[in-house]
Amino acid sequence: MWRFIFSSLFCISLFTAFGQDQEVPLKPKPVWKPHEIKIGFNAIRSGRTVFGSDILTHEMQVALAMHLLNIIIDLGIEENTHGKTYTYENRGSYFRVGGDWNFVKSKKSGNAISLGLRYARAEFKDQLDYTGDQGFGILDYDFENSNLKARWAEVTFNLRGKVVSNFYMGFTARWQLIRKINGEGQLETFDIPGFGNTKRRNSTAFDYYLMWRIPLLKQ
Repeated sequence: MWRFIFSSLFCISLFTAFGQDQEVPLKPKPVWKPHEIKIGFNAIRSGRTVFGSDILTHEMQVALAMHLLNIIIDLGIEENTHGKTYTYENRGSYFRVGGDWNFVKSKKSGNAISLGLRYARAEFKDQLDYTGDQGFGILDYDFENSNLKARWAEVTFNLRGKVVSNFYMGFTARWQLIRKINGEGQLETFDIPGFGNTKRRNSTAFDYYLMWRIPLLKQ
């Protein structure tokens, strides 16, 4: 009886001592210091301008990376003119701000496969000129919204890959949601800079970026 109790206590002591000697590896804490900046431009928007469409538009993007989080800022301008029997003009600027969570854990590579959220806002004006014959002479119609503001939210899927040295390329697919326009008068807005056509309250878009990476920390 006593031998059994003594043996049991001895075994428990051995296991306890063994357990105390083993160090439980600690999970390293994430480092939230900024480790890179990427600066680039939207190749699809600039391409439409260069290759002769009816739209003049440019957009730049700045992405600051901290751990697996990328803080994103987009800044853009847009001038849009279209119509055959009428002339519709729309011009203004926009920005997007938000964050992406990168699922590529290697900071050294600079590559990114990420999901993100954006808040977007545009300030612009538009104008419609129309000449029509109502049966008793030709009349000119001119409608204008001079102080328009729009806002919307976006859910994004992003891919960035290294091409050579610190030069990167990649796309962003956007789901544009909860669009709202303020400042409309008699003229119903047809386009929003940075958003596109207003026929649908929710929309989708696809952009392609060329970017230059600036490392901030030694890897």
